[in-house]
Amino acid sequence: MRRTVVCLFLWCMLFPDSPQANNPMLIFSGDLRGEIQPCGCAEESDMGGLPRRLTFFKQQLSQNFNLLYFDLGNNFPEPSGQGDLKVRLIHTALKKLRPQVVLLGPNEWLNGLQSLDPTIPYLLSNQSGSLHFLSSKTIQEGEQRLKVFGYLSPNLVYQNQNETPVILPADPELLARWKERLTKNTDLLRILLFRGKVEELEIFDRSGLFDLIVAGSSNDDELNQVMEIKTGSGTFPMIPTKGQGVLTGILEKTGKLTPVNQEIVPADLSVTWLRRILEDAPELQEAFRDYDAAVKEMFFSSLDRMQKQRKESPFVGNKACESCHKTSTEIWKNSGHAHAFATLESKGKHFDPECLECHVVGLKPWVAPADASESALKFVGRTGFLSSQITPHLKNVQCENCHGPARAHLENYKILPATKNSKSTCVSCHQGSHSPLFDFKKYWPKIKH
Repeated sequence: MRRTVVCLFLWCMLFPDSPQANNPMLIFSGDLRGEIQPCGCAEESDMGGLPRRLTFFKQQLSQNFNLLYFDLGNNFPEPSGQGDLKVRLIHTALKKLRPQVVLLGPNEWLNGLQSLDPTIPYLLSNQSGSLHFLSSKTIQEGEQRLKVFGYLSPNLVYQNQNETPVILPADPELLARWKERLTKNTDLLRILLFRGKVEELEIFDRSGLFDLIVAGSSNDDELNQVMEIKTGSGTFPMIPTKGQGVLTGILEKTGKLTPVNQEIVPADLSVTWLRRILEDAPELQEAFRDYDAAVKEMFFSSLDRMQKQRKESPFVGNKACESCHKTSTEIWKNSGHAHAFATLESKGKHFDPECLECHVVGLKPWVAPADASESALKFVGRTGFLSSQITPHLKNVQCENCHGPARAHLENYKILPATKNSKSTCVSCHQGSHSPLFDFKKYWPKIKH
């Protein structure tokens, strides 16, 4: 026993700043934009998701790290019925992830402040007195002390011009107010969670008020992640878009940060990508099952209303095309398009409208191309697929996904189906993380007819 105590004492003396000395790990993430879980369409882009994030956190805790998690917000999807279900799921996950603060983002604002869970520590330091979020947070972690502020640009949200602004700009008055609050404390590390424009970021950098500024993502392309944002005065870390990864750093007693791995970003933080090697945390399985069940119920609840649309649908399915276009149909049968719906079934996502729209015919209202005939224009806004039970003939990616509704052509063969630019049609689905390796020149020959 005495030998063990001596060894531990010597370890702490020799390596006082090691993780074993319980220096906290700072974690920065957020910016889900409703991407609660990767779609899994392509392995090379299968990153992110709330269940993997929770697994990563648990792994760090098992290595005796004290975690300080800062979420930069913008997690909500755009407002919709399914979006409301995602908001509830995101809040459930956040409660398990236990962030120190969550910066209010433009998507949270867009969904309405009434959608926010009051038990989540939302932060907004540039709010007026009419809002009641956290204005800052002081964190004491052992001997280390941190002060956290959060800035959301008023340019990113809608505010009624006829009313007093509730989100304040980065002007001298705001800086003076923040300076007064910060100079009253001898905080070890002063952190700003930032979401705004480069010009605003430069104002905060030149103010000298903060030791560390971390930006929410302004990047919309998850296939080309951007991990930094530059101003005329410096370069700052930016979190991965759509929650595909997290930024981490060990806070040493000196106040400096040490990256956790070799993929280093500005401010000596490092990025960890949430790949398939991280299993989904079982603690969120029930929440995701409830979400999937609610999406399924929502899907079926709309079928009665959509039954009428079926009778008016301009989409007829491949069987109607086959008798005259046998060669093209054979090429289609041997393509991945002919099995697109089965891909969703294997993942249990065949009731999810966000997935279905690229795996069936006519789920979304049809938009006519520029060369559409007058006969075809009457079908603008019409839909096709309802469910695999009601419209089984419209499962999978078929002729009408690319050529448009065929009913007018079926009734009068002289009326040709509306055509679209092949490449632009393909990239409506083969884009982003859903198809990261898509190359029109390589893919087109597989279905050319």
